[in-house]
Amino acid sequence: MSLILMALAAAATHNVSVEHHGNQIGATYTARADIRTKTIGAKTPNRMDNQRCQWTATIVVDRKLDHGPALARTVSSDKRFSGSEAGACTTGRQSGERNMAQYQDKIEAHLIAVAEADRAPLLAELDSVRNLASN
Repeated sequence: MSLILMALAAAATHNVSVEHHGNQIGATYTARADIRTKTIGAKTPNRMDNQRCQWTATIVVDRKLDHGPALARTVSSDKRFSGSEAGACTTGRQSGERNMAQYQDKIEAHLIAVAEADRAPLLAELDSVRNLASN
């Protein structure tokens, strides 16, 4: 794993605390990038290489509660970034991973927005679990 990915992974978490029936429940939201690459163009003999590596990164946000895995789930995967570089995509090249560092501020803002939007669904899920447990 490259240093850029490790820095991105370390910075792409957001913790919130929600009060539910007098209890404080902590939730950790983590952003991860699902990167797809595709080589386009042709490489023909005796001509310049026309190949480009197109990459698309989909930001996936996962939620995990501090007190257990019960309500852990993927919350969002609607944010996308894309770009391209000259040359073919190869396994060691990691085109998308190298370019994700420039989007770190946008990823963090998206992560916070997703956490805020997930507050009501999280409380509803906690109420549902509480109602099932009380039956």
